[in-house]
Parts: sequence; C-alpha cells; structure tokens
Amino acid sequence: MIELKHIDVHFETKEHILHAVRDVSLTIEKGDIYGIVGYSGAGKSTLVRTINLLQRPSNGTVHVSGQDLLGLNAKDLRSARKKIGMIFQHFNLMNARTVAGNVHYALRSSSLSSEEKKLKVTELLDLVGLADKHDVYPSQLSGGQKQRVGIARALANDPEVLLCDEATSALDPKTTLSILELLKDLNDKLGLTIVIITHEMEVIKEICNKVAVMENGSVVEEGDIVSIFTDPKNALTQEFINTATHIDQALVKLAKHPSILDLHDNDTVVRLSFVGQSTNEPLIASLYSRFTVTTNILYGDIEILYDTPIGNLIVILSGSSQQLKQAVNYLESQQVTVQQLEKIQLVNKSKVIPLNREKII
Repeated sequence: MIELKHIDVHFETKEHILHAVRDVSLTIEKGDIYGIVGYSGAGKSTLVRTINLLQRPSNGTVHVSGQDLLGLNAKDLRSARKKIGMIFQHFNLMNARTVAGNVHYALRSSSLSSEEKKLKVTELLDLVGLADKHDVYPSQLSGGQKQRVGIARALANDPEVLLCDEATSALDPKTTLSILELLKDLNDKLGLTIVIITHEMEVIKEICNKVAVMENGSVVEEGDIVSIFTDPKNALTQEFINTATHIDQALVKLAKHPSILDLHDNDTVVRLSFVGQSTNEPLIASLYSRFTVTTNILYGDIEILYDTPIGNLIVILSGSSQQLKQAVNYLESQQVTVQQLEKIQLVNKSKVIPLNREKII
C-alpha cells in the first residue's frame, strides 16, 4: 500500500545542511493503523509529508497503491493526492464557512453533481457524528468537533489512506480517546489505511497495530505493537513504553514506599512482564507453592493491545538465593520477562531503576 525506500530529506541553509530524515524505509500494508512516534524534531512530520509529496524527498522513492508518486506529472499527482486524505493538529478550518461548507469545499473539483455533493456532505457529517452541526460555524464547536469536521473533509474524496499529523495533540484526554475510537471505526468500516504521527505512546497504544520509533531523523525501531511493547530493543522505545504503561510514574512513587525503603537481604525487587495466556496463569501463587518464595505486589497493570493482554507487575520476591534463582527460571519458562530493579539514593532522594540484564538473579 505505502512503500518508502531510503528516504532522505535535507534542508539547506547558508550555514549548513539540516538532515531532517535519514535513510528511512517503511512498508505500510493496506488496512494498517501505523503509528510513527518520536519527540519534537525527530523528523516524523517531515517523513509523513513525503507520503503525499507535500514534502519531496531529497533521495529515495515513494510508492502508494502501486504508483511511483515521484514519477507522476502534475495532473496525475493531483489525482493521486485525492486518495490520500490528511488531518492536522490545528484543524485548518475556514471560519467563514459552516461545517457543511468546510466539507463541501473539499469537493470543489469533484465530478459529482451539486445534489450529489450535498448528499455526500450530509453522509460524511453523519459518519463522524456531526449530523446536527450542518449549519454551525467552527467558532461554535469544541476542539473535538472541529477535528471531526477535519476528518469528514479529509474523507470527502473517498481516500484509501488517511494521514494524521499530531491530530490529537491539541485535545484533552477524553476527547482524544473519542477521536481515536472514530478513526478505528473508520478503519473497520471503510478499510482505510491510517498513518498516525504523534509524540505520545499512549495514542499508539490505543489504536495502532504497528509502530515505528524515530529519533534524529532515523527509525530506530519498528514492528507490530505487541512485539514492541513486550520486547523493545531500543532505549528510546523503552522510555516511550514506560511512559505509556505508567511504569515510570510507578517507579517514582515506589521509591518512597516503605517496603522499598526497608529491603532485607533476602528481598529482591523485580518487574514481571507477560503477554497472552501467561496473564491468566496463577504465577504468584505458584512461586510460593513450588519454591516457598513470597511475593509482595507493589504495582500491577494489564493492557489489552489488539486483543492481546499484556501485563506488568512490580513485586518484591523474598527467599533464599537458591529459591529465587529457581523461581526466576520458572517464571522465564512461562514466558514471563523478569527484570531486576534496585533502589539507589541520590542525595536525599530515592530512585528505583533497572539493573543490567546480566545482573538478574
């Protein structure tokens, strides 16, 4: 559906050359909800704009629906762009036009008759949940409603691809979820391929089936959402995931927990991560019945990512060195990832951090 190969984007100034995107190759399949996540300046928005050639790459190739966009003439490129809708962070609505007028404007070069255009606008507004806002002006809408208008407008020419550039960044959390639910619904109903650009892993977690992580213009990690969340390879990916799963916040709070502050010699703090069927197993009870290892649960969380349950626990395991080794081996045999944590003291502030993998029990 979308194939980017060896994409470079350079911006030249008098002083130097800015490398916004560096040798990025991505394949996005039809029907994917593909997330591209990174901090500001990572190059993600520049990259997504190469998909419809709003930003022409300095090097590389762009294929969408089998077409080499860089090889098209101006007329054919305009036609190809109609099949790639786009929504933005700040909505870009025309305040002098009604909601219906904003959507109708996207059909100005359509071959539909006047009546067909009116019917199309009505259908689109109904699709995005704004059937009662037909004659309302943008200034009378909430942020979420404005974005729904933007989505209706982007769908006017029946696109196969929808690009979302930080489309929920200006919205509150509740409204963000409603917009993401709408996008997922459109993906299901229309078979839309959706590309989401965001700096929030929470957004990726809620809707995407695949994700690429960008830093300094490069993709540092990519894969399906479950694999990335359960076995991240890159430190930046792990940082995003810890934020999205609230592990970072939990570790900050746990640093002040009495159980953490008063660890005994036979106590070990670990993070247990598990996926799929492992979440249904009575693992904690098994640790005591099999190895006489007691478990004090300090934090627990289960996410459902594309119908796959993913769990995280932070616990204190208590037992002899031999018992703990046996318990960890058992957990790992049950496809549970065990990461040992430690408490360190920085001046008068406690902090809980992971140990290196080699130091695990």
